[in-house]
Amino acid sequence: MFNLMVDFGLTEKAREVFKPLSDLGILSLLAVFTIVISSYHTSRKTESALKVYHRMIATGVNPASFTYTHLICVPAEDFSNVKYLRLAKKYFLETLDKGMKINPTPFWNLMKAIAYREPLEKFKEFLQQIKAKGFILHDYGFYYKEAYLAKARETLKMQAHLVHNGTVDKDVRTYFYMKCIFPGHIQKLTNKMYTALLHDGNVEEATKFRNEVEETGMEPMVLIHTSVIKAYLKYGKPKGALEAYLAMLAAGVAPNSVTYTVLIKGLSADPDFIGDATKYLLEMMDKGKWPNAATFTAVIEGFAKQEDKAAEEEGKEFVRVMIDKGFVPNAKAMMEVLRVRPIARSVLIETWSILALGKS
Repeated sequence: MFNLMVDFGLTEKAREVFKPLSDLGILSLLAVFTIVISSYHTSRKTESALKVYHRMIATGVNPASFTYTHLICVPAEDFSNVKYLRLAKKYFLETLDKGMKINPTPFWNLMKAIAYREPLEKFKEFLQQIKAKGFILHDYGFYYKEAYLAKARETLKMQAHLVHNGTVDKDVRTYFYMKCIFPGHIQKLTNKMYTALLHDGNVEEATKFRNEVEETGMEPMVLIHTSVIKAYLKYGKPKGALEAYLAMLAAGVAPNSVTYTVLIKGLSADPDFIGDATKYLLEMMDKGKWPNAATFTAVIEGFAKQEDKAAEEEGKEFVRVMIDKGFVPNAKAMMEVLRVRPIARSVLIETWSILALGKS
């Protein structure tokens, strides 16, 4: 555990927990209790973790800040009983009262739990409580502006929903649970989407995306919904990805070019969803968004992989429709993508001919 804490940049906390070793190399009670609580946290056994903590206090051992990290996260991540949220809040405030520095993970886990289970007023109230105790929100990546706290709560609520709601696909829940373990993962996703928009030449979309982040201090909902689509596709579940996209539209969130790219490439990999892939690629174009070379080629490859004459003709017709809509691919980018695409060469050459020469 010591090495793991050091790897996560928690060197000082590791020393705090493990430094009182005896000459015989026996772990201190603090280290033993913290390790056991951590183990119960990993296995999501809230009541067991709490019992160990009470035993720890009864033994006269004071918890360290790393002990509190697990002690806060265990009940904050357990939505089975409302009392757990009260305990998570209690331990968080207790940590601040003791002047201990806490890492971002328990803070964000607790804020997601509050957003998911309590009304906006309680959400704001807790923020005021911790700020009054000297907790600096910006130091923990909480940049949400006061005027947008209601939207911020909805964003955090959705993140909690993806991890804790039993109606969400199990693989997707595990995916987001693992992502949430690492602080700053949302910021990394935000930067990645912005960079992807710029890379494909969608400067106007990229600027709009960046401006929304800067104005509100929060990640746009399009980022969260796109991540859900991507998660379903990661586990080979195009039907779930398509349902996630439709849920996104139902929630009033407009897809951007990255959303379409992720969805179309994912759907085109499954023969049963190639029709949906073409539908959304054309929808993308109708909205004035242009597919990059990899996205367009993925759809062509989807047709070619079927090795069926009807599918081949359908693919050619699809190319003609795209040309009629004004699609002009970047020849260099297309050739780079096609160079590493192991698809049926005859279809590929003919579709490229249509694109380059405008023949029918």
